[in-house]
Amino acid sequence: MKKFLIQISYTVLPVWLLLVGLAFYLWVTNDNSGDLMRLGLIDSGPEYADSIGTQLLPEVYYTGVDDDRVLRSDTCDVLVIGDSFSHGGGMGKKGDYVNYLAHQSGRKVVVFTPQDPKLSSPMQVAYDVLNLGCIDSTNVKNLVVEEVERYLVDRHCSFVTDHTAFLHPEPSDQAVSAPSQEAGPLMRVKDFVFYRFFGSNPIYKLPLSRPVFGGDEPTKLYFYNEDVKMGFDVTADQQRKIIDCYEKVIAMAREKGVNLVLLVACDKYDMYQDLVTSNPYPAKTLNEDIEQWMASERDCFVFAKRILHPLVEQGVMDVYLFNDTHWSPSSSAIIAGEVIKKLQ
Repeated sequence: MKKFLIQISYTVLPVWLLLVGLAFYLWVTNDNSGDLMRLGLIDSGPEYADSIGTQLLPEVYYTGVDDDRVLRSDTCDVLVIGDSFSHGGGMGKKGDYVNYLAHQSGRKVVVFTPQDPKLSSPMQVAYDVLNLGCIDSTNVKNLVVEEVERYLVDRHCSFVTDHTAFLHPEPSDQAVSAPSQEAGPLMRVKDFVFYRFFGSNPIYKLPLSRPVFGGDEPTKLYFYNEDVKMGFDVTADQQRKIIDCYEKVIAMAREKGVNLVLLVACDKYDMYQDLVTSNPYPAKTLNEDIEQWMASERDCFVFAKRILHPLVEQGVMDVYLFNDTHWSPSSSAIIAGEVIKKLQ
């Protein structure tokens, strides 16, 4: 027994202590890290999070709904359907553009996120909400649909018009489609070990020609690898499907008498690609392409790149977050102001 305990003290115990120490470190740094740090092992330090945190609103002013049956009876002035940019991405709900939208406009804002984990396309959800009569009786005047650039092509190409109902899966059947923003220390240890030693790191890093971020690496651009893997070389067939998806949602909103605002969230790589030195990746032009394809419906759109990129050119720091794929709270406030201009 003594020999066994001695063997453990030289083998298992050091590994166990290392994992416990790593779990404690990652737990302590959790509040100081964005989604890129959690996956890509970027250490931005607590000072960066503290400085950005001063831009947050004091509370959450909008309401979240995940059941279309509730949506059918919940009146609101503005209904928002989107991805993580619209509910909790970046610095959390207090820093969402939706929160600034509710606070600045003084209107009741509801964010609808369906329970069905397979239904991830905001445009698909928006069409289904309109087509299935989810807001027919609640007199919703404004519908804001936000979607991030990198998934736009794939999501529009899978758009359909024949859904007959929203699914209501049992809790045990629901799947988690993305890492939780509140992942615990053990889950973060798993991610840390996997991406450090075994898996291909999903976060890419590129040098920038000048400082654009606070934190310890102001001239480094960290972003999801999908930013440079998706949304390029759009084929003629894909272009047709993208346009068709937009046109069908716009037509359905008009048929229902709903004012539609389409917000395109720019990929982080796209926002800063002009400043990358010796860029090994091609230029991304999807934002500009959509503007051209949908020129006849320009009044429906808010292109985040058109709004925020001039700030980057002017030398404004932290337009997007250094350690996260989302824009900063100060940018959220600016985007909210542009959306408010489109409301009725």
